[in-house]
Amino acid sequence: MGYVIVGCRSPLVVDYEETLLRSNAALLASISLGDTPRVLDHSKVVAIEAFNAEVLISCHGAVGYITCAFSADRRLELVQAAENLGLNASPALVDPTAILPRSIRIGQGTFINAGAVIGGATYIGAHTLVNRAASVGHHCMIGDLVSIAPGVTLASNVQVGDGVTIGAGAVVVPNITIGEGAVIGAGSLIRKDIEPGSFWAGNPAVSRELNRQRSALNTSGEE
Repeated sequence: MGYVIVGCRSPLVVDYEETLLRSNAALLASISLGDTPRVLDHSKVVAIEAFNAEVLISCHGAVGYITCAFSADRRLELVQAAENLGLNASPALVDPTAILPRSIRIGQGTFINAGAVIGGATYIGAHTLVNRAASVGHHCMIGDLVSIAPGVTLASNVQVGDGVTIGAGAVVVPNITIGEGAVIGAGSLIRKDIEPGSFWAGNPAVSRELNRQRSALNTSGEE
């Protein structure tokens, strides 16, 4: 299958490109939405106004898109842009260095970055990001459009709602539920269930106010 990366403003785009190279998968295009591309291969960058999905598919056969942004809100915008172009989401893109058992299920358009480790009988939803060296335990349920930053550790039987953001190096103990749209700060230790839409940070974590204008977790793909 050939891949189209939708959105190339986030520095994460180079990880996507590296994974495609390691997987011997074809990068057909990186679609720019008018922002400054931060890609390795500028020859594949195409402005969204100039992109023609029908021509690409007719030339290359099976084509799937994957969105590139850390922010769940930004990733949802990119999903909508891709669907407007007539593209279909790709199967999950998994780096060859990630460790995945056969018993897991992963939704379409999800990216599992280098060095990630996923436990058995875990479900990961669509258009979710599991970043470098993150660890997800067995029997976890991860929703759609979740952002898991580098070095995160989720223990066993953790349930993560749609649109949750978990900052770098955070640790979640077993049997915890994190509600939809919650944000977990970098380096936090989560020892109790988290309410939907709330922000928790610290070790141990406590509930805080989130300034979405200043937070590095909500920068629409610029992190």
